[in-house]
Amino acid sequence: MYALITGSLLLSVLHALIPSHWLPFITIGHAERWSLRQLLIVTAVAGLAHTVSTSLLGLFVSLAGWQLAENYHSLSERVIPLLLLTLGAWYLMQHLRHRHVHDHIDAGTIRKTRSFGALLVSLGLAMFLSPCLEIEAYFLSAGAQGWQAVLVVALIYNVVTLSGMLLMVTLGRHGLRWVDPHWFEHNENLVTGTTLVGLAVLNFFIEF
Repeated sequence: MYALITGSLLLSVLHALIPSHWLPFITIGHAERWSLRQLLIVTAVAGLAHTVSTSLLGLFVSLAGWQLAENYHSLSERVIPLLLLTLGAWYLMQHLRHRHVHDHIDAGTIRKTRSFGALLVSLGLAMFLSPCLEIEAYFLSAGAQGWQAVLVVALIYNVVTLSGMLLMVTLGRHGLRWVDPHWFEHNENLVTGTTLVGLAVLNFFIEF
């Protein structure tokens, strides 16, 4: 359980730092002259839509883990590390090909809708329809351990990701110098891939 919590927490923090999860909100908010309150409301609604859709997908993945509970030792030692390693390798390949795979929002397209309510719905829908896959390996492992573990992973993911998005939007809105999204934006696949590969290797030493 310790490795499950640690891995879920690490991926959730990383997830929240990815620029595509908060930079478009700042860009659109600036163009639409939103107040900080409006910006945080939009980020909260869209972020919640995103984490809920990812968690719903995680519940289906957890069912597979539950069905494999009898073979949990094999699942923990082989399947989970392999999934993390495969995802990590895929992100690293995308980095080498200079492709961004976390682009949930096209700010230019979304901004064609002008009213605040319509923008709120559009952003929320865009994020809901773009669940992230990095955390799903942990939902699979949690499903094999029971629904309490699934709830722990879902809670960590939702709270940490949403809180991180709101924090980054607030920092970015105030233009703090140490918030530099451009490096992360161009290297997010490298960071994500390296983290997933590292977690896969770690799991060979620490069982979920």
